[in-house]
Amino acid sequence: MQLLERLSAHVDATNRQRLWEPLDVPADLEVVGVEQCGPAVLVDFSDGERVEFELSSILQLIGVEGSAHADVPRPAPRPWTSCDTAVPLVDYRELCDPSTSEEALIAALSTFFELGCFVLTNTPAEVGALREITRPFGRISATNFGELFDVRTEPRPVDLAYTPVALSAHTDQPYRAPVPGLQFLHAILNDAPGGASTMVDGLAAADALAEADPEAHAVLTTLPIEFRYDIGSDMKRADGPLIERAADGTFRQIRFSPRLDFAPSVDADLLDVYYRGRRWLATALNDPTRQLNYRMRSGDVVVVDNHRVLHGRTAFDPTRGARHLQGCYIDHDGPLTAWTLAWRRLNERKRHE
Repeated sequence: MQLLERLSAHVDATNRQRLWEPLDVPADLEVVGVEQCGPAVLVDFSDGERVEFELSSILQLIGVEGSAHADVPRPAPRPWTSCDTAVPLVDYRELCDPSTSEEALIAALSTFFELGCFVLTNTPAEVGALREITRPFGRISATNFGELFDVRTEPRPVDLAYTPVALSAHTDQPYRAPVPGLQFLHAILNDAPGGASTMVDGLAAADALAEADPEAHAVLTTLPIEFRYDIGSDMKRADGPLIERAADGTFRQIRFSPRLDFAPSVDADLLDVYYRGRRWLATALNDPTRQLNYRMRSGDVVVVDNHRVLHGRTAFDPTRGARHLQGCYIDHDGPLTAWTLAWRRLNERKRHE
């Protein structure tokens, strides 16, 4: 079945989708004969079909040979703190220049996959410019705040982001299902004193908690927490653990927004461990030795993986200057698609040079 699904020639020439369904294949299908003919392998199946496969394709499928046409794997995440990492900067002008755009996009995405964040510089400091700025990375995904949302002080704020108060490290919208993937925050104007942006690695903090307090880490990865946003005219609610890992322990996501989380009514001893772990995380995530601190200028865009990197800001004084940011979100499949296609275009260009 794996041979047929991966290597069968019975696919649509345009969209590369298979032209048969699982029920089109007998449940007791077996290989009854194999014959190598030079670079090809002829495989006889028990339903009477004989299929020709390329030997090199079979060897690539089982991992014996690498493929010359295989997509370049994305870089692995690297846990970081501000002690070993500086704010990664990407010049937007290089993304717009056809002579450097592919290499610049690959470099930006490499940084994103490794660190979970970067800052775009030298973008147009114009309202609505995010629609064009985000284009190389994916499509904007609308949320309950719309496609683009303005972050500035308001007389009746529907979110604390729309006030001048300091915001501790947090992830955005954990009450959504799914939680938004990447956040872009674009500085249109930022001349009010204060208001520095902060970024901190949730992966590094989660790993540190696992080492410092394994019991608390175990509870924070299993206890479902309710996250709720309710302003009367709108309500969103979702459940999930603060730290989400795959079955093999691989980090998947951190949900941390301590103004919006509500623990379930469970055994008091379990809650003690949960609150102990959450307090440890809150301390670690707001530790200056872990946080990157960046004062945004007009035209800067802070980009964070909202499933990994927490962001915040220091307080600012709206009476002594203006601060206007615009934000949006894109889904996680955007950067992966952009990475794959950028490498394909770059390799194709090099083959013709």
